[in-house]
Amino acid sequence: MENNIKKLRKAMKFSQEDLARLTHSTRQSINAVENNKYDPSLDLAFKIAKALNVEVDDIFIKKTKTDEENYVLWCEKYSCELWKTAKEKGPSV
Repeated sequence: MENNIKKLRKAMKFSQEDLARLTHSTRQSINAVENNKYDPSLDLAFKIAKALNVEVDDIFIKKTKTDEENYVLWCEKYSCELWKTAKEKGPSV
């Protein structure tokens, strides 16, 4: 999961150590989250958001397939009737 922590942290003029202290975490944990090597717990995510004075949704960017791609994969797997009908009609406009 990608995030904007480094950008937001620097805008607040916080070091990783400052953010770690504010979130009752460690500098190493903040570094790992910033560098997308670790997905934080919900508790830590909310603490980071509070310390940076933003919403959790403003920090984290989930890079996944679009809802439409997920729907197509689900329908292919389970042979849903809507998928069969959509395939027969061709691409939508």
